[in-house]
Parts: sequence; C-alpha cells; structure tokens
Amino acid sequence: MVKSTPVKTRRTDKKHRLSGFTMIEVLAVLIVLAVVMTVVLSRTPSIDREAYAQRAIIRAHLRFAQSLAMSSNTDTWEISFTSNSYTLFQNGLPAGINLPNDSTSTHNLPNGVTITSGIGTIVFNEWGSPGPDTITITVNSEPISVTRHTGFIL
Repeated sequence: MVKSTPVKTRRTDKKHRLSGFTMIEVLAVLIVLAVVMTVVLSRTPSIDREAYAQRAIIRAHLRFAQSLAMSSNTDTWEISFTSNSYTLFQNGLPAGINLPNDSTSTHNLPNGVTITSGIGTIVFNEWGSPGPDTITITVNSEPISVTRHTGFIL
C-alpha cells in the first residue's frame, strides 16, 4: 500500500505565505516616498538657470583665451571684465577674432546676470597661466576661479 502525503498548496503553506510584501504595503511605501519627495523638492532653493548658463559660457571663453595664448608664443591674450560684459583682447587691443558662439570679441551678459567681483583683466601667458595669483570672478554670488600658475579654470 502506498501511503499518500497531503499536497501543500499556496494557501496552506505558511512559510511561503509569509514571504514578500502585499500590494497594499508596496503602495503605502510609494505614497510615503512621494509625499517626502514633494516636501523636499518644494523646500530646495530654485536655481538661477540663466546665471548658471552664463558661468559656463564665461568658463568656455576663458579656456578659449587660454588656448589662444598657449598656441601663440608671441601674442598676449586677455579677457577684460566689467560688471555686465567682457571683451577678448590680443596684445592690448580688442581681438580681431570672435568669442566662440558670439559675433564679436565682446560678450554682453543678459539682464539679471552681473559680475559682482573680479572686475578687471586676466592675462594668460604662453603656458596658459594667469600669473602668480589665483583670480576669482563672481557671477551672481557663484565663483569662477582661475588657479595661479596652472591656469586651471574651476
């Protein structure tokens, strides 16, 4: 005689039934996460996108002037900053070359974006260095630094 054992089903198997999460538990966690993210995102300060974009453009233009200085051992290349614009110079005169993505050697900042410190001129030597001092330009309270000796632009 063959002895039969009862077949376990999902409903009768307690070990199997207790593993995992129910759909209601998963939905409850997702709802709590959504509420927390909404609160966190509403309290973060908004980013001034125009100023952020202009800082990126200024960094690119500084790198452009730096690369021109490194590729030309006889000319000095510099960028002169005012509170609302800057101009590329070659040997002390406005450059005959345009800044990248501009139609002139001068870039005017849009309304609401100003250079609040670091107004003056940055001169790059043939090694791309601004000289013995680190130069910091502040655009709407965010700094752009040109590191002394190395010319690293951050």
